[in-house]
Amino acid sequence: MKYTFDVALLPSENLKKHNCRLVIDLLRASTQITTFFDCGGSILLPVTETDEAFELQETLGNEWKLMGERGGMKPKGFDFGNSPLELQQNGAPQQAVITTSNGTSAILRAAENCAEVRIVCARNAEAVCWDAICSGTEIGILAAGRNGEFSMEDVVCAGMLVEKLLALAPKNGASEMELTDGAIAAMSLWQSLGPDLTAIAMESEHGRILQGLGFTNDIFFCTEIDMTAVVPQLSFTQGIPAIIAH
Repeated sequence: MKYTFDVALLPSENLKKHNCRLVIDLLRASTQITTFFDCGGSILLPVTETDEAFELQETLGNEWKLMGERGGMKPKGFDFGNSPLELQQNGAPQQAVITTSNGTSAILRAAENCAEVRIVCARNAEAVCWDAICSGTEIGILAAGRNGEFSMEDVVCAGMLVEKLLALAPKNGASEMELTDGAIAAMSLWQSLGPDLTAIAMESEHGRILQGLGFTNDIFFCTEIDMTAVVPQLSFTQGIPAIIAH
């Protein structure tokens, strides 16, 4: 059985054919989503704009909380920001609508022509990689980036994921494995800059911005590796994109 592993460095790339896609927005959307389920949340509805979030809440009812960020900060009128530590400290709601500057649009982009989409971060890396190995043989990793630009921490983390996929695939019967140029580039960055993911994230442009906003501890939390087995996945409920976990 042959596996192919691919990395798209930005959501705007022409995406190759995949039967499973993993979306990484390390700082902080994919970590926030993973933490939401770790803290007992049941369902998240991802949208691209804050106006969409308010409209969904009006339609579904106030028991649906609003979660997300713009410019790293909680939007006015939202119940939760995008800090996984704050979510962990305050507890997660059962159901929420989430919108972030980059992560939620990347998740919805990944769902185009691909039925199996997972949300991955450093904290659930091994669990999501194994789930992906069991879900298909053409696996793509989509780095969310920041405001349409390359994001170092996302791509380095994607390289770590490629390394994990290569190690896990033979356990599921892989006899041949192929890497695309994007996967080779991401893994090369990981192997040259890693394994201190925290230092990489701290020095990244996005990491420096979060430190300036007072979210330094979030970076430490987001860069812890293999701390949970939660696997968030995108599904559809009555045609509405919904993230659940297993």
